[in-house]
Amino acid sequence: MKFTCTKENFLQGIQAVSSITGKQVHLPILNNILLLAEPTGLKAIGTNLELSIVATIRGKVEIAGTFTVPAKMLVEYISLLPNEAHIDCELDGVELILKSGRQRTKMKGAPATDFPAVPPVEKNNELVFPADRLKRALQRVLMSVSHSEVRPELQGVLLFSENTDQLRATLASTDSYRLSEVHVELLNQSSVAVRVIIPQKAAQEIHRLLPNSNEPTALVLGEGQISCVIGDVHLVSRLIDGTYPDYRQIIPKTWNTELKAPVEETLKAIKAASLFATQGVSAVSLELKPASEILNITSASTQAGEHSADISVEGVGVDNKVILNHRFLVDGLLSVDDERVILKVVNSESPCLLQPEKTDDYLYIIMPIRQ
Repeated sequence: MKFTCTKENFLQGIQAVSSITGKQVHLPILNNILLLAEPTGLKAIGTNLELSIVATIRGKVEIAGTFTVPAKMLVEYISLLPNEAHIDCELDGVELILKSGRQRTKMKGAPATDFPAVPPVEKNNELVFPADRLKRALQRVLMSVSHSEVRPELQGVLLFSENTDQLRATLASTDSYRLSEVHVELLNQSSVAVRVIIPQKAAQEIHRLLPNSNEPTALVLGEGQISCVIGDVHLVSRLIDGTYPDYRQIIPKTWNTELKAPVEETLKAIKAASLFATQGVSAVSLELKPASEILNITSASTQAGEHSADISVEGVGVDNKVILNHRFLVDGLLSVDDERVILKVVNSESPCLLQPEKTDDYLYIIMPIRQ
């Protein structure tokens, strides 16, 4: 195996795949990146068995071949080379020789024989999104994915498009303490209804790789698998096998209090209150006074002191009070793409809702902290 490429191209490719490699004790080969030099070009591949990423790297291949090298070491070493560097790589036994300028390095690796193959995906259906819309939608739901292994189906993002006549899909997630739902524009009509659960790591990688542009990006769905091509990177992941709960059952049908509050001012008030919240509880108190057109935000702890802020709002309904986790509240406010947020409350023990004032593309549910 022998190839030449620039530092920029090489680093971009190996960084794209190295994020899913890790400390694999039982299968050490998964800590490595597979370098695949073919007459048609160079590829870098990383996998953790559940998720595989293939990056095409622009360069010149002189001798075809395959070899694996430790991902962390390769990324760290290449990142230290001068920005304009050209790299010559050649395989010598169980060592990859890298030459760049006056530097010559021998990096020990392993043959590619034990490296898992990237599974092919037979396309049953595909959903095409504007890349930037999908990227923002994933950002708004990833924060609510559960980390508990008790319910594996909650460890991913639900993606569904049940009305094939509608040019939109829905993403949702919940960890039982909060719930996020986002509607996102589709550029194609789905041939059949879609309902799949994308693992959190795969959703995170898709979000990381997506550009901030409106270029079409297709999520290809196969039997138990999902794949997508983003630029020079091809991602393939298993889907989570299971049934996602009917989360809409927990959303109240009626509300006793509804306020419209400025997002930026409310966000700053919540962050200020969080400085005085009791550690470990993370609780801030919201007192909703629609008749007085005031949202009062307070917090107190024996260690830090206490804080109170009034925000001018518009509202309807009865006076109400709810105690919420300030971190969850900040996450929800940061996901509202509008100048004002609508806050709906039933009582101190029922789920409360945040959504943008002018659009219906997002809702966020938070379970209150009971006194």
